[in-house]
Parts: sequence; C-alpha cells; structure tokens
Amino acid sequence: MSQVVTPGHVRLVLPGAWVNVPLVSPEAAKTFAQRVMRQQVGRDDRLARLRRDGVQQICDLADKARASGAHTLAMATEIAPGVPFAASLVGRDVEWPEVEVESDEVAVRLGRAFPGSELRELPAGVAARTRASGVLRGKEEQASSVEVLYRIPRPDSDRLLALRFTAPDFGSADTIAQLFDAIAGSVEFVRRRVGAHVGAAAPHQEGED
Repeated sequence: MSQVVTPGHVRLVLPGAWVNVPLVSPEAAKTFAQRVMRQQVGRDDRLARLRRDGVQQICDLADKARASGAHTLAMATEIAPGVPFAASLVGRDVEWPEVEVESDEVAVRLGRAFPGSELRELPAGVAARTRASGVLRGKEEQASSVEVLYRIPRPDSDRLLALRFTAPDFGSADTIAQLFDAIAGSVEFVRRRVGAHVGAAAPHQEGED
C-alpha cells in the first residue's frame, strides 16, 4: 500500500503495487513502458513478444488518457506481493454539465447533472458514482471487466475530478468495485483554491504591525 500525489494535485492511497505512467508525450510514455516491462518480465529474448505487447498496451492506454485530457494514469501490477493484478485508474478534471438547478447544494447539483448515479459521502465530499460492466479485449483473448466512475467536486476549482477505475472482474466484480471504492474514499485534494489570494491563508496576528 502506498500514498501518492498525482499530477492532478490529488493524494491517493493505492493498495498493492502501482506505476504512474507519464502523459506529457507519447515518447515519455513509451520509454516508461519499456522500462516497466523489462522490470516485470525480464530481458530474456524468448519473452520479447510479451514485452512488446505489454509496452503497446501501456502506450495505447496512455494515448487514450492523453486524448481525453487526463492528468493521471496509474496502473496496478500487484495487489499483494506475488499476486498479479491488472487495473487502471484514469484521472481528469471536467466541467459541470449545463443543467438548471434551483439549489446550490452540491448533492442536488450532482443528482441533476448525473441522473442514475449513486451519491456517496466521501471524506473529500459528496460524489456521484456509477458502475458498469464491459469487456477488455486483447490481441488473442478477452475478459469481462468492471468499471467504476467517481465524479467529485473539486474544492480548489469550479470543476469536477473524474476518476475512472477499470479492471478484469475475475468473477468477483463486487469485490473489485469495493477496492475501487476504498481508493476513491482516500482522495484528498492538496492544492489551495485556484485564484485564492496568497495572503488569505495567514490570519493577522496581534503585534505584527
């Protein structure tokens, strides 16, 4: 279990072993992916195809994340020492949908903006949660998957943090979803509000004049 701060100014607690894929450029993502696959698979020539496929998979995920405007792409490698676990986390900031709401209450706004979602109270605030099933397709095989999407209003801007978790369900979709829920529950925003006056953080102390 590790605590990380993402490029999106969010602190998360991630169970097991995860890697953070750089999204600054395709070249940076490929260089990173090659290093990760050498560490995970080794340098044996007989495993060259496995390394290439792994690099391509990471690069494809990075391309999709970058195209969506994401600031964070994290990938799990193990859920516990020696226990492989494949999952991805994509984080991006999005605008609120334009819907008419007669209340400034966040829960009401979320409910109107994302009908059908489940509202959950997190330490970081109320959030809209949706869960879906899908299929992960590889070159030679496919697997059923579970996806959990959290939309959490940011206290440091007027946008929403969208966290999308995806993983094979391994026949235990509920358990995997609960793991993602625990990660979302660890979200902590570490940046002060954009546009806040620098001096506002320090109250005046008597005798400072």
